Amino acid sequence: MTKEQQQRLPLSILTIGDSLTAGYYNGGWGHHPYAIHLTDLLESINIPVNIDQRGVSGELVVPTMVDRLHSILEKDTSYDWIVILGGTNDFADSTSPENIFENGLKPMYDMCLNQPQTKTKLAAMTVIENAYDSPSHEDDKERQELNQMIRDYVANTDKPDRVCLVDLDKSIPFHSMNNDERLQIWDDNDHLTPAGYDRMATLVFNVIKNKL
Repeated sequence: MTKEQQQRLPLSILTIGDSLTAGYYNGGWGHHPYAIHLTDLLESINIPVNIDQRGVSGELVVPTMVDRLHSILEKDTSYDWIVILGGTNDFADSTSPENIFENGLKPMYDMCLNQPQTKTKLAAMTVIENAYDSPSHEDDKERQELNQMIRDYVANTDKPDRVCLVDLDKSIPFHSMNNDERLQIWDDNDHLTPAGYDRMATLVFNVIKNKL
């Protein structure tokens, strides 16, 4: 490691979300947050990092997660990156995609980007599939609508150097995987295996490394 790298301050990342951020698997008996492998990947290219992993299983974006992010940022505005994933539990609670986005995810995104005197970067994640409804099923339409709102926010931002998309929906499908891959990646109908969470980490890494 060069002298410059030794003197470099660690990259500070906040990962906030529900059980998929907490790395829930094996019915909650095990947890393997994607933050673990993301740390390894960044350190493998000589980028020291501190990741503040704040996944809460079962959490709704509206209103809990948005309030929780506000509380976190009141205490600490030094994050270089904030990675946000939420929405699955809100759909289970019959919340509309418009409500999830307009009263939850969008305010969270704006919070990250509009902090005074910081240049925090945002990685917005789309909501992954589950075992219940294939993308062609009517009951999956709302999840797809929310994901399009997330994609549109990133595409239309006036801060393109500070915002990126981690498209879990396209990169970790359930229904189009062959059975062998599904057994490796998916733990149950909603959650991933440790290998699946490592795949999430790789997706985040491949997106944010271009903006470091």
